[in-house]
Amino acid sequence: MSADWVNDINRMQTKFGVRDWISKATPFELQEYLKFRLKFIKEEYDETREALIDEDAEEIVDGLIDICVVAIGTLDAMGINAHTAWDEIFEANMAKEVGVKEERPNPLGLPDLIKPEGWVNPSHEGNHGIIPKSFEPKYPVETFEQTKLKENMMKANVARTEISGKVNTRWTPNAIEIYNE
Repeated sequence: MSADWVNDINRMQTKFGVRDWISKATPFELQEYLKFRLKFIKEEYDETREALIDEDAEEIVDGLIDICVVAIGTLDAMGINAHTAWDEIFEANMAKEVGVKEERPNPLGLPDLIKPEGWVNPSHEGNHGIIPKSFEPKYPVETFEQTKLKENMMKANVARTEISGKVNTRWTPNAIEIYNE
């Protein structure tokens, strides 16, 4: 059995063609993929909550692992170094201190972690993979030729308006009647 979940997920993504699909995806498809994966995580979370209500230990374990699989798989598919991201989060969490978080009551009396003075947020700079590509324009930028074509179309519209304006320069509810006279 492997102890490297990230590598396991990478192998799974490769086997089932996810990595190949991602490499060919458009910005729009990448954004849709991210939305799909977030809904998938919510679905797994909802199933795990239901398992807790049903007192089904088997499904609780299954659901928690499924959440990890989907989250790690999404990081992998998007080209993010999950080990590096993990280390950033782990280091930031280890820099926290035990305390009381007023906005999150803790009825169990377990230690709660708070951000001490000078605590620094984890940074994933340089480790965003291809997520920024999903924010690119959904449609290709116009070419020079397309821009020129649009300009010519607008000139033609203006010319048509001027020609028709000689016949009827004012729009009124009865414009057709005036035109026909």
